[in-house]
Amino acid sequence: MVPKNLDRTRRHPAIVWIHGSGQDQNFLGWHPGSYRMYYSASVYLAQQGYVILTPDYRGSSGYSREWTTDVHKSLGVIDTADVASGADYLKTLDYVDPERIGVWGLSYGGYLTLQALTADPLLWRCGINVAGVVDWATYGAGYTTPRLGTPVENPEIYKVSAPIYHMEKLVRPLMVLHGTNDRNVAFRDSLRLIDVLVKLNKNFEMGVYPGEVHFFRRAHILRDAWRRAESFFDRHLKQTALTSSQ
Repeated sequence: MVPKNLDRTRRHPAIVWIHGSGQDQNFLGWHPGSYRMYYSASVYLAQQGYVILTPDYRGSSGYSREWTTDVHKSLGVIDTADVASGADYLKTLDYVDPERIGVWGLSYGGYLTLQALTADPLLWRCGINVAGVVDWATYGAGYTTPRLGTPVENPEIYKVSAPIYHMEKLVRPLMVLHGTNDRNVAFRDSLRLIDVLVKLNKNFEMGVYPGEVHFFRRAHILRDAWRRAESFFDRHLKQTALTSSQ
């Protein structure tokens, strides 16, 4: 998504939006209902001057059986590399500032945001995790076992794919948004994450929404969440004098 009338003689900030569910894709028809609000958030951010990329990483639907199943026993590894490739692509565009690329996502997208920020910490300027999984070993076995096996069978991939165990690598600002009545990704995931971030003295912000469900459906919650997200990206991506060491 590129803003209309974008001045392509200048470099602009960019944001990578990572879709949720793992097996869905960013095309609006694949994300009905609540996901339309997240699609519209990307459109809005494009209207504010950001270049938006919405990658369909491996595991997404609609391309081939091989593409969808290639993440078997590799959640958070191959798909995280695909997200990083999206940032690498943005860096090839003359009108994108390679030092001002942010990342965010909901649910599985929030999970991949955490993976991205720790797998390649200096690739991104900042990130927002919305209700993301932090550890597949404590998520529902009905989802994880067909994809990763069990923690007993494959302990190493469970460790590699759990961002909660790699937050010491985080060097860029992080925002976490989560509702306390989330019946998909339990709010305790974010509580665990915050506990680790505090122990590690990491730079983060937190938005807690009492009684809110996984997708954020109440109008006042959506307004607050997107205002926080826009303000966060503005502060960390719209500055003009940034260095790779910051």
